[in-house]
Amino acid sequence: MASIRGADLEQMTTLNRRFADEATSVEALQARVNQAISSTAWTGPAAEQFRERWASEFVPALGRLREALSQNATVVEQRRGAIEAATGV
Repeated sequence: MASIRGADLEQMTTLNRRFADEATSVEALQARVNQAISSTAWTGPAAEQFRERWASEFVPALGRLREALSQNATVVEQRRGAIEAATGV
């Protein structure tokens, strides 16, 4: 059985936009949580633990997610363009 290669170009355009939009959403989420943390009077061990984890674990993880979404938006768009060029669509 032969494997099928290619993609639905319209769906790839949609995927590219979704990845880019979601990268922006991740950035906005991080900004909202940063704002909430900085504007909330909260002290004690739980507050310190959360702030430490936020800075050391969650912010870097969100950054990696945002970067992966952005990079893959670019990859999807490049692949879509290559398929379009190859098929003459």
